[in-house]
Amino acid sequence: MKPAPGDIQERMQPKAEAASTGGSRVDGSTAGGGALTPAEFSSRLVAVSRTLWLIAASVLGRREGAEDVVQESAVIGLQKIGEFQPETNFAAWMGGIVRNVARNAARKSHRRHTTSADPVTMDSSTPTPISVRSTVSASEFDAAPFDRDVVAALNELEEVPRACLLLRTVRQMSYREIAAVLAIPEGTAMSHVHRARHAMRKRLSNPSQGGPHA
Repeated sequence: MKPAPGDIQERMQPKAEAASTGGSRVDGSTAGGGALTPAEFSSRLVAVSRTLWLIAASVLGRREGAEDVVQESAVIGLQKIGEFQPETNFAAWMGGIVRNVARNAARKSHRRHTTSADPVTMDSSTPTPISVRSTVSASEFDAAPFDRDVVAALNELEEVPRACLLLRTVRQMSYREIAAVLAIPEGTAMSHVHRARHAMRKRLSNPSQGGPHA
């Protein structure tokens, strides 16, 4: 018997949240000023790596390649470390780099054979955070995989609504944080989440039919 659609957030919520990141907030910012050192960059990167991975997977439309995108973005970010203002939102700054790298990767992927999309299955194959001086273990990112119907419904959402929904549901980010990371107005982030949830519920209540793009 197929389960009832239920609450989208409940079906998408992982079993366990990531381990403590040493006091860093969701946006990867910490108290203090001055230019970031490579070690500080790495520390902030670890704090937001799961968020960046979700953004990469949402842009690509699949989880395959998301880790490579985040790794490449980390290298670019480290090279541009002097451009970042420590008191600003690190996740938003890195999120912009990740989106650009992911879009470039998505364009290149048309020349390669790709498997069916699975943008956000947070199972044991979820990549470990960036290896730039990272000491975070893969077990800290273990979570329950989404069921097939949820994955299918997610695949029908467009890039930005999908990213908004995942950041809100999986990472439990505020609309303000989502807006900052994706460089969109807060009201737009809220609208995308609400529309995406509506589309997901409609799709899950009729799994044999594809729902509309949010």
